[in-house]
Amino acid sequence: MSLIAAFLLVVAAEQSPMTIPEAKTFMRTLTQYVFDHHLKKDETSPQRGMIYEYYDVKSNLWVQGEALDTMHDGAWFAVAMVNAYRATGDPFYKEILTRWQLPFYLKMLNHGDELFTSERNDGRPGDDRGWRTSKEWLLQGREKGFVPYWWDDGASVSLDMRARKDKDEHVNFAARNDWGNRPNPEKRLCGYSLGSSNHMAQDLAVMLQQTWLLLRDPAIAEAAQNLQQCRARHGSPNIPAVRAVLALATNDDAMRRSLPEETWKSVATARNDWRRALYEFKKDEPVAIPGFADDQQYRYYVALARHGTLPQPTAFRLIYDAFTLPMLYRMYCDDEPPAPGINVFDLHPYKFINGKPADYRSQRKGPGGNPRPIGSRFGPQNMVVSGWGLQALKAHPGLWDKAKTEITTPHFFPPATEKEVQAALERELGLGLRTWEAIFKQYGYIPTGIGAGNAGGGFLWENFSDTGGYAHLISAAAQWIFCLEGKRDWEQHALPPPPDAH
Repeated sequence: MSLIAAFLLVVAAEQSPMTIPEAKTFMRTLTQYVFDHHLKKDETSPQRGMIYEYYDVKSNLWVQGEALDTMHDGAWFAVAMVNAYRATGDPFYKEILTRWQLPFYLKMLNHGDELFTSERNDGRPGDDRGWRTSKEWLLQGREKGFVPYWWDDGASVSLDMRARKDKDEHVNFAARNDWGNRPNPEKRLCGYSLGSSNHMAQDLAVMLQQTWLLLRDPAIAEAAQNLQQCRARHGSPNIPAVRAVLALATNDDAMRRSLPEETWKSVATARNDWRRALYEFKKDEPVAIPGFADDQQYRYYVALARHGTLPQPTAFRLIYDAFTLPMLYRMYCDDEPPAPGINVFDLHPYKFINGKPADYRSQRKGPGGNPRPIGSRFGPQNMVVSGWGLQALKAHPGLWDKAKTEITTPHFFPPATEKEVQAALERELGLGLRTWEAIFKQYGYIPTGIGAGNAGGGFLWENFSDTGGYAHLISAAAQWIFCLEGKRDWEQHALPPPPDAH
């Protein structure tokens, strides 16, 4: 990271939290950037309304990893548009959903059997990570509810093809390549992936749940049914997030009651990566720390679908994760405290061994002999969760102390009072927005990885504007607005009452 970048991060940390007008302005600025640079607006393209994961600011190219996150990030951006609309009432956000994003996703989910077929696989044998025999990933004939990792008509380039040293122009994973035998020096993607995943299905499910509750569009309910049926065909009929939106969209109280329910007993033994890294490790075995906060968000939306509100055990677990997980990155930063809202780069591994970081920031084990990179995913996602946590602490004063009476697991609680936990979450979210505002002002965009080095194919990670980062920052700003207004996110969803209340 440059000296000016470090300076801006320190400045951001020393400012006061954003006001409501400032948060609204920041949200609008971020959204406009994605609209201008990531959104495919070609009215003649089958992918009209798609938002590309990466926009390379140096080459002015849309870039996709053949097994990365264009479709995932677009789904999270749609969630952000719902959150932004609820927090501000600005129709700009709703229009992006209804005019651009939803038509694109609903086309795939409801008409994928007309768009995609597995009858031809143009990927090179051995390059597809087992997709050719994987029930979870590989497209089965023609099916509804299947959203491929990528789908394009030559408008983007393949990060994987560009990074190949043998200059082969095949797609790198199982896919249909409609570019044919034409010369392809830029390594353009034309066709579609034959792969998808349960991970993507959960992102899609959150998008469908949020948009269903906002719009009540029957096409969204149809998409939820198709997504569930697709995942069942692929061997996973019981994904909670997928079943959650289906239960809501079809008014199925029995399915809502069947969704997982967190209790104080289950929270006491639930996975937490802070405890895994510091106390629950096996001697000399590395423990990877998380690069995302996806699971926390899935749990939140599943709980809302099941209960129609946020139950205290789930609320506490969100608070607990949002408070403890950033401690791991702070332990790594032995020579300089990190700014609020900053955390690891998801594509660069950070590990703990025997309760300590495998290496420290002062040792400069990152690319180019620099500190390990920071990214635009986990930090902003944890800011979203921090917002829910702050709202829960206000709704349930004494919740942290109540948890201490309910949970007696050894090494469970770090030494902190509820007041200290609340202050930490306020800093993570309120000042984290300032940090990322400073980064945006310096770069002119939200980079996917700062100090992350070479992405391959002549690209640098730092030059990739990252849709996922914008999505989570917009959602974080929405949660901060709710905090300042004394509102609770879960009360803005127009959720039906819990099934047991009927």
